[in-house]
Amino acid sequence: MHVESGISQGQQEARTRWGTHESGAEFDRKKRPFLTEEAREFIAQQVMCVIVGPGPEQRPHALLLVGPPGFIEVPDEFTCLIPIDQCYETSSLVRGVCAALTSGTHPRLALCFLQHVTRQRICVQGEVEILPSHSPEVLWLRMRVSLAFFHCPRYIRTRVTGLHRDAENMPAVTAAPRLISPQPERLSEAACEFLTRQVLCYLCTVDQHGQYAVNHRGGAAGYLVTMAPDRLTPGGVVLLPDYAGNGAFEAIGNILETGKAALLVPGYAEEVALCIAGDAVVVEFGLLPAFLREKCRGAQRVIALTVQHVEQQNGDWSDALAYERARAKVIEEARRAAQSCQP
Repeated sequence: MHVESGISQGQQEARTRWGTHESGAEFDRKKRPFLTEEAREFIAQQVMCVIVGPGPEQRPHALLLVGPPGFIEVPDEFTCLIPIDQCYETSSLVRGVCAALTSGTHPRLALCFLQHVTRQRICVQGEVEILPSHSPEVLWLRMRVSLAFFHCPRYIRTRVTGLHRDAENMPAVTAAPRLISPQPERLSEAACEFLTRQVLCYLCTVDQHGQYAVNHRGGAAGYLVTMAPDRLTPGGVVLLPDYAGNGAFEAIGNILETGKAALLVPGYAEEVALCIAGDAVVVEFGLLPAFLREKCRGAQRVIALTVQHVEQQNGDWSDALAYERARAKVIEEARRAAQSCQP
């Protein structure tokens, strides 16, 4: 059955403001309150998953999880089983989830699975609880699915260093760079430089009812614009251009409701990710100063994130990245073969 529950107040405001009620409603009809067979098959092939949930002050925080194909288990159409390695037990996300569960509430998390070569992706939302585990090295979460939907792949076309591009010529990762300063509430120079090289990120938001969401964003290197810490913004600012999309405005609507957001920015070449959380506002493109309009060219509006917390995630993603590169090669060869058979 189709999900017919009304859209949020923030989405309603955004669709009215930018005139996308029709296209937004078309996207809404793709949503389901369970995992379809297609969704379960898709998740079973994935080796990467972004998980989003509560951090300090209920701001969104995120982790990039990796594992063998199907490491996120889907035993039925209403359930996802999520393993989180012990090395992430001090992350803001894990601490926030555990704190919520200790207080007797079931936090609402969001998952995003992205097949990089085709850009096909699915988002899943629902409540979670901790499962008893026979291994002290893994925290298992069980998500009761409340919503699942595929995104259209046509809007984001990025080729990522270490994944799609220059993979064979990449030097081996010896040690993860340190991108955060002793003051985790502000952007470091290393973090700013890292952000200017990246071509994709995940925008993490939360609505007024505590449902977290995650949306994939991308652009040419430099599309993430950083503004160094100063007296007015002691943590610094990150600008994320928002281009034309499906008109659903899930993330924009959430920001209009709660003013909270985070960016999870993976650097596949370095096998490191930054989660940058803070307060967010949506700025009309025409209201930006001329020098920022130039840097955000093509955007319809800009999300301005005032940084309040920066967290670095390190990990060994080599197997997952090798799997993604091999899959990209197979898909590309099949595509070329199909094209050569055309008259």
